[in-house]
Order: sequence, then C-alpha cells, then structure tokens
Amino acid sequence: MLEDLKSKLRASVNFPGPPAIAQQMIALARDPDIDISQVAAAISRDPALAAKLLRVANSALYSRHRKSTNLRQALIALGLQGATTLALGLSLVGTFRALKSNGLDYDRYWRRTILSTSAARCFGALRKESTVDDIFLAALLQDIAVIGVDRALPNLYRDLPRTASHRDLSAHEMKRLGVDHAAIGAWLLEYWKLPESLCGAVAWSHGPPPAERATALWLTACCVALGSECVEILLAPAEADISTLAQHAWEWLGIDAPAVAAVMANIVGEIPEIERLFEIDLLKPDAANAILDEALDLLSLRNLGKLTEPEPLPIQRPETPASPPRDERCRDGLTGLYNRGYLDLLLRREIQAATRGEWPLSVVFVDLGGLRSIKDTYGKEAGDSILVTTANSIADVARETDYLARYGGAEFVIILPGLEPSGAEIFCERLMARLCGTRHPFRTTNLTVSASVGLATHSPETPFQRASQLIVAAQRSSYVVKKSRYVVKKSGSVPRVRDVSKRPVSGANK
Repeated sequence: MLEDLKSKLRASVNFPGPPAIAQQMIALARDPDIDISQVAAAISRDPALAAKLLRVANSALYSRHRKSTNLRQALIALGLQGATTLALGLSLVGTFRALKSNGLDYDRYWRRTILSTSAARCFGALRKESTVDDIFLAALLQDIAVIGVDRALPNLYRDLPRTASHRDLSAHEMKRLGVDHAAIGAWLLEYWKLPESLCGAVAWSHGPPPAERATALWLTACCVALGSECVEILLAPAEADISTLAQHAWEWLGIDAPAVAAVMANIVGEIPEIERLFEIDLLKPDAANAILDEALDLLSLRNLGKLTEPEPLPIQRPETPASPPRDERCRDGLTGLYNRGYLDLLLRREIQAATRGEWPLSVVFVDLGGLRSIKDTYGKEAGDSILVTTANSIADVARETDYLARYGGAEFVIILPGLEPSGAEIFCERLMARLCGTRHPFRTTNLTVSASVGLATHSPETPFQRASQLIVAAQRSSYVVKKSRYVVKKSGSVPRVRDVSKRPVSGANK
C-alpha cells in the first residue's frame, strides 16, 4: 500500500512539488558560499514572497529595533539562514494553501500547522538554541504529507470526524495505510531533495525515539513534537492531556511546568501577529485566553506533583565540520580581510543588486594617520601589528553581512549592504568610538594612531554608476574629515560623520 501511495504522489498532478522559488531556496541552502545577494536576487523574482518577508521582518516576532524599508534590509534583519528558511517555508505554504480539499478539513489543518509552528519556535527560543530556524521549517512541514495523501487518496479522510485529534488522525492512517503521515512526510521531503536533517525531524515529529537522544536532531524533533502537543490543547482543550505535555517537556528537554505555561502564554500572545503574517483566522481572542487560563490552572494545580522528574540527559551534538577554506587569492595576506581586487568584484556585484532591488548601499573608507612615523621609529613589524589590530577592531563593529577589505597601505573599506545613510552614520560613529579606544600593544609599549572615516551611499536618490566612483566618494569624504580636523585621536571626542553622497563631490556622483 505504501509503495502504491508513493507512486501516486510522484505522479499526481493534483499534488504539486515545490514551486520554482522553493527549489531555488533549497539549492541556495546547500551552497556553503551562499551570500545575501543571491538570496535577494532569487526572492525578488517573486514580489508576493518578497512582500511577505518584509512583513515578517517588521513584525513583532522578528523585529530588530530598526524598521526594514526594503528587501535587503529585511534579509539582513532576519539573518541569512533565517531568511532562506522563511522564504522556503512561506513559498511552500503559499503553494499548498491554494489547493482544495477532497476530504480533509483544510481550514483546521492550516490553523493547526501554523499554531504548532509558532509553539515549536517558542520551545526552541526557550532553550536559546541556534537551530530555531530549522525548528520553524520542520514544524511548518511536519504534516505536509496529509495534504498529499488527501490529494492522492480522495476518500481516505472523508469518514474521519472533522474534530478528530492529531492522534486520531495518525491512528486512522495506520489502520488504513499501515503507516502514518510522519513517515510519509519524511519520504516526501527526501524525494523533494530537502536537507536530511529536516526529513529526520519530520519522521520523529510524533515523538523522538529515546535511543537517538544524543544526536543533534533530537532537539529539533522534540520542539516540533511539543509544539504539536501544545496546539492540541488550544484546539481541543476538553480532550487534551496537559500532564502528557508537561511530562514530555520535562523528560525530553528538562523544561518544567511553569516554563511550559510561559510558552503557552507566548503562543496565545502571538496569535494576532501570526494571523496578520499568514492571513488566517486562528482563534478568537476570548476563546484563546479562556483556554489558556484553564491550561495554566491545571499546570499550576498539578505543579508536576504527579510527574516523575528524572534528571534530563545532556544533549550532545556531533562536532560541526569546519567551514570550507576561503580562497586565499581573495584575501589580504596580513590582515585576512578581502584584498582590493576582490573588493572591486564585490562592490560591482553589490551595486548591481542594490540598483535592481532599489535598496541603499553604503561604503565606509578608513584612513589611518601616523603609521609612517611609527614604522620609522619602531620598524615595519610595529606597523603590521597596528594594521592587524585595526582590522580586528573593524571586524568587531561590523555586522556579519558586511564586507571588510584592506584597500591598500593603511586604508580599509567596509561595504554595508542595505544600510541607509542614517544607519551608516551610526555605524561610523560606533566604528570611530572603537578606533578611538583601541591601543596597539607592541613589545613593551602601547602605540596609538589617528583615523579618519568617510562615508558615501548609493541609493535611488543618489545613484553611482560605477563601483570606483562610490569608493572615491567615500575616500574624498574621509579627506574632508581629516582636513576639518574630524580625526579620531587618543584624547579627542568622537565626531559625527556626514555622508558625502548627500553633498556630492564633483565628478564622483553621476
């Protein structure tokens, strides 16, 4: 029966595979050298998806203090992995939500899926795990095979009560098919060539096997399973077993009853925002709060009194393989930053992407002063040491999505994709404060140098045609700073930096 079902799923025109944009996201997620421009270019081809990601980035769930006004800023706010995961998940949801049911209650299906995704993400955030994005996607796709089965076998779910619980659904599948949708879903995602870890998390989404406790996949599967149990309480409180949820949370992840209650409160609190993001009605506020109060009362009354409290086993993760080595031809041999040749390639690509996407692109030029006299006094080794510590200081201030390069001699360039002038000025002020406080230890003394920082921004209002023009504008801005005595010194105050592109330098802005 299972092989027959797989054949129908492969051949079914009623159950589409991942859309083109999702396939692109899958391919990009496998690329170890993926960069944000590639992700932005792919998403830009789907305006509806781009609008959804912008909405997510500015939502209360993902907001990073500063409002994103364009796709590039949204991707930076969400992070590279988070943006790719969200784009993949949202594109898949958009495709399958458009399908019509044969026998399944699709409204209840999507309410349950989206609520359980929120719950699973809350459990992952509670554990402060870096795998929250993986948890989100696994939870979103954990029941995707239910839709596939409904399309391939139209009569399978028609005699199932619409108020059936998730456990009833699985039991019905086991009786009729000899397998449930978790196993079918794992196969389906593997067939779609999604990551192996995602397939495994879906396979274990009804409860991870105890023998796999020491694996990295354990936590993702636990959060997905707990999120699913949470939602059963919200959707069918009269039939829900809260003690099982509390027991599993403690046994699997060492999360006690008060923490479970806090997660449930977070889910209910997030419902209005989630409804706006996914454009779906989940639960009426009054009903959600009444259900939450009842659940919290039960958790409080029981207070884990009837539950055993075994010491949770530590979650061990296999060693993460080292990142693939970067091509040394792209790097400056002394500081490890990108070299000037590679900088030119990066900046040309970023200007093209910014022009297409109509987002800002800022460039910062840093020029150290006094390095020559230090070399004359202490030798070349002292000068090299200062360049290295300066590079480290710049890296400490920069975001992970920025590009840092040694331009030549005592000059550095920082590319700030998606950052508008006001944000870039704040970055420059932080950078100058850091450089102002940097001491360069050399042998038995601490050396100091001055630095001037210039800024230029490419935007739809102030476009630059070529990468070289943008660098020249930032470089001239640093010279203006230097001549105006706006120089970072050991005892000086930190000046404000002005974006030269607001007052274009002659010949730099065409």
